[in-house]
Amino acid sequence: MKVPVLESIFLNPSPVPQTRDFCRVLVLGGDESARELGERLKREGHEVLILGGKDRSEVSAGIALPPDTVLERVNGFVGGFEALLRSPFGHSTERVGFIVAAQPGENIPKYSDYGLVRSERVMSLSDLEAMLIAGEAPAQPRGEWIHVVFLCGLEGESDPLEFERVFDAIERLRKICLVQPHVFTRHVKVAAPGLERRYRQTREEGTLFFKFDGTGPVFEEGPEGLTMIFHDPVIGFDMEIVPDLLVVDERHLPPASLKPLLDAIPSAAATTPFLQPESTRFSGVRTLKAGILALGPSRGNFCAQGIRGDIEAAVVALKTGVIEEPQSWLPSAPTVDPAKCTTCLTCVRLCPHGAMSFQKRAEADSASCMRCGICAVECPMGAIKLEPVAGEADIPGKIKDGLALAHGTKKLVAFLCSRSAARAMESAGLKIRNNLTPIIVPCAGTVDPDHLLTAFREGADAVLVAGCHTGNCASLYGTILAGERSSRVRLFLEEAGINAKRLVFTTLASNTPGDFVRAVLDLEANIGE
Repeated sequence: MKVPVLESIFLNPSPVPQTRDFCRVLVLGGDESARELGERLKREGHEVLILGGKDRSEVSAGIALPPDTVLERVNGFVGGFEALLRSPFGHSTERVGFIVAAQPGENIPKYSDYGLVRSERVMSLSDLEAMLIAGEAPAQPRGEWIHVVFLCGLEGESDPLEFERVFDAIERLRKICLVQPHVFTRHVKVAAPGLERRYRQTREEGTLFFKFDGTGPVFEEGPEGLTMIFHDPVIGFDMEIVPDLLVVDERHLPPASLKPLLDAIPSAAATTPFLQPESTRFSGVRTLKAGILALGPSRGNFCAQGIRGDIEAAVVALKTGVIEEPQSWLPSAPTVDPAKCTTCLTCVRLCPHGAMSFQKRAEADSASCMRCGICAVECPMGAIKLEPVAGEADIPGKIKDGLALAHGTKKLVAFLCSRSAARAMESAGLKIRNNLTPIIVPCAGTVDPDHLLTAFREGADAVLVAGCHTGNCASLYGTILAGERSSRVRLFLEEAGINAKRLVFTTLASNTPGDFVRAVLDLEANIGE
């Protein structure tokens, strides 16, 4: 009897696509931003699936999936994603080329921070906005005027977005009733286009701002209702206000529905709760995984003007193609020796870009791989290899050839990240010593402990490893791994009776040639010790 071959439940059910379709786009939404993006993409010739709409008729741009449809899982790679969807009618799978996270964020009122509860005269800023959009007056005034108090950043940090929303609410209130607004805050943050002007205008129109350095107001229930008791730090008097309406500020969180996309990117644990790292390496709407774009709250951008900019960026990215072509000097995508691969999943777990797949063995998706080399260095079986560009030697060969040509009594080898330290070296120009052998690598994550030991075996007196600053690495944690490997090799050197100071790990920015020169000079000084 033939025994069936069972695939491991850990294997990626989606292989590397043999053909890619970049026309079909899945937009995860639920508000006007997603609808606008869908309409724009449709005009550019894309077939758009919109998940999160209220009904099919509201989206003219493409196919609106049933209202209660949710995304459960994402498999695959750019040009061949498989999105597992669940709706009231059961499960289905849609194959798409790109996925855009454009869901609205979540606003959590800070009631508990102030010891307040929601009531007719106490509400969140979102609740007030909804009433004003509907044209409803928010509260019955106790007199001719409505006294409205806005809490903005008394607990936690205030931000420009919150002040923009407060100014919008005040403008709407003035159109429907006689209102005396009060804003209680610790810091007025108006560092956004046009926001400082609006702040001055709001003050000139009669809004009173109270700024606190220490203890803020105390809330007590009195005979007339909720009373705010506070010490005015400007005039030095104790004061009381019985507001007709108290508006509580909110915390801005990314959408909870991001989880399936976060699960599709192994390095997302370092970016949670957002899809995009806080790094200048990831400008616009790109994420670590090719083909998945983050728009608005999904990348930490809650400002309305910023979201409009994200829509433009997403349209341009999908029009021009978001697959970043590897530089000509970078190695090819990793190859895997099937005889050595034991499907341990180390490469899948560690690849920052979610570029590794498993079928019978590990396999890299060339369109998603950024050639950082982390998979090859960390593979416990040595099954993964980055082949050098045609006509170039591999790293051990570069080390040997470079040291043979180096001059001076103190020979140095420097492993330099191509995006940071290598550019700093180029800017340093003639200040570079002729006893230095630079080994430019795609990412500091490419540097293997064996490479460091090879440098010493081939005659290097000292070795420098230089990556990006932490938090600014294009492979997210390539710099961190390089630092850890360097620390391990330093321990090996100490055990061998070699001064561990002869191996130095540092981080550099591309625009700091002076720091690069100082690092080289310090390394030479270590040899003397």
